[in-house]
Amino acid sequence: MAKAFQLSVVAPDRTVFEGAVTSVVAPGVTGYIGILADHEASIVALRDGVVELMGTDNQREHIAIGPGFLEVSQGQCIVLSEEARMAKEIDVAQEQALLEEARKALRGEASSMSMEQASKEMERAVSRLRAARQG
Repeated sequence: MAKAFQLSVVAPDRTVFEGAVTSVVAPGVTGYIGILADHEASIVALRDGVVELMGTDNQREHIAIGPGFLEVSQGQCIVLSEEARMAKEIDVAQEQALLEEARKALRGEASSMSMEQASKEMERAVSRLRAARQG
């Protein structure tokens, strides 16, 4: 059995996940990074994306995150993110509506979003939808 370590995924408003895991894959700004027990101490900048974790029960969980940081030290991994949601918490219909609104703004149609907001919201909505479909 793979060796376990402690993972915490924290957003400004709450702790989204806390528990023992055997692996973590997270979206670093330069590419995805994989973490196993006894990983070298590191701090990694994260981008919008999906964190995939493997629990000690061999069940995969997916968490949609916004930009943030991942720290590995002393047998634990901490993900600090601007936003984080477990896949099962994501409202797919709401995310699809947000994605369509962002697409409208990017096409130059009437929208409540600026082009910059639309670009960010599109990336986040895609990440959340990907997490929801995987998890």
